[in-house]
Amino acid sequence: MSSQAYAGSAGRTFLQALIHLLETDYGVLGSQRVLQLLAADVQQLVEQFYPAPQRMSAGWMVYTGTRASGKKAYPGQPNSEFELVTLPWPVLLPEDLTYRAGHPDTKVSREIWLRQRLVRIIEHGLNQPDGAVLLTLADLGAMLGLSTVPVSQLLEQARQETGKELPTKGYYFDQGMRPTHKDEIIALYESGLDEAEVARRSQHAQGSVGQYLRDYQRVKLLLKTGLPVEKIATLINMQPNVVRAYVKLVAKHHPELLSIQVDHQPALKD
Repeated sequence: MSSQAYAGSAGRTFLQALIHLLETDYGVLGSQRVLQLLAADVQQLVEQFYPAPQRMSAGWMVYTGTRASGKKAYPGQPNSEFELVTLPWPVLLPEDLTYRAGHPDTKVSREIWLRQRLVRIIEHGLNQPDGAVLLTLADLGAMLGLSTVPVSQLLEQARQETGKELPTKGYYFDQGMRPTHKDEIIALYESGLDEAEVARRSQHAQGSVGQYLRDYQRVKLLLKTGLPVEKIATLINMQPNVVRAYVKLVAKHHPELLSIQVDHQPALKD
């Protein structure tokens, strides 16, 4: 996963939330520079009149998420267009430490421990009285000290175990986690159109289309080599569910490549 995955988390600030408020609720129009200066002045007043509290319960982290509201997101959408919500999150509680003290330090035990914390953090955001607050995989990874790929894997396991949706921000706003717009883009590309024409017909930014096509080609190339699907995500640093979405698209347009997977599997011994 590129470091750009964390750009959204880093930009989810009080300033962006205030700019969103000025533009949407108050209809303040003007350049982004003017709005940023105004927001900076307001933030300075807030810090002057409402200094940070000196006490907080152990293991809780103050962090800014995104309200689960609004229209479907589009690639490159700025944080100021979302409603941002800052909350304390239950990241590392006493019961988490008790669990670690009472269980062996094995991979299985650590994964159970991380999944429990992951589910609790996500559900804390979902159960807010004023409406669900969402985090990205990058947010969750920062909280748990993991990269986005293992967080995605743990989250998929937690969904299967609990039967709950456990949505992230990307999952909720459909920011590339599902193959809806990818399907259209790949279909146009596989019909013989170039990147610029695909972008024009699909009404997507050419930069986004180019990224989808490059990711699709990478997955397709690795499938040609016979590399198992579960190893592709780690090799190209892509979220496993995104890889699976691309694999489905490859299977749709090039089913012969999936047969290569079978051919490359080692023969079973008697």
